[in-house]
Amino acid sequence: MRELSLQDANALYRAAIDPRARDTEGDHWWEAVRAEIGAVIAAPSVHAAAAIIAWWHADWSQVADSPRGAAGRLRKAARRVTQLPSTVRAADPGFGPGTRKVADGSP
Repeated sequence: MRELSLQDANALYRAAIDPRARDTEGDHWWEAVRAEIGAVIAAPSVHAAAAIIAWWHADWSQVADSPRGAAGRLRKAARRVTQLPSTVRAADPGFGPGTRKVADGSP
């Protein structure tokens, strides 16, 4: 898998998590997001990926989401711009409970 660029991370975050995220969040914030998205993509399963980002919200129900749903959307969006190893694709069942639709209308 190629290294995730900051531009790719921005696009993935906006597509899968929050289309309203702005560049004004700052370079440090976006770099931290890029590192975590890279870890989510590289995780061996959606379950492991969800554990990486579980801290993003103290109560995921307040944002009508779940760590597993967010991780699944990030991994699905990443397959559009990166090459995941086939073993990761095979282990990724996609979306689970708590999945919400994103701005582009994909599940």
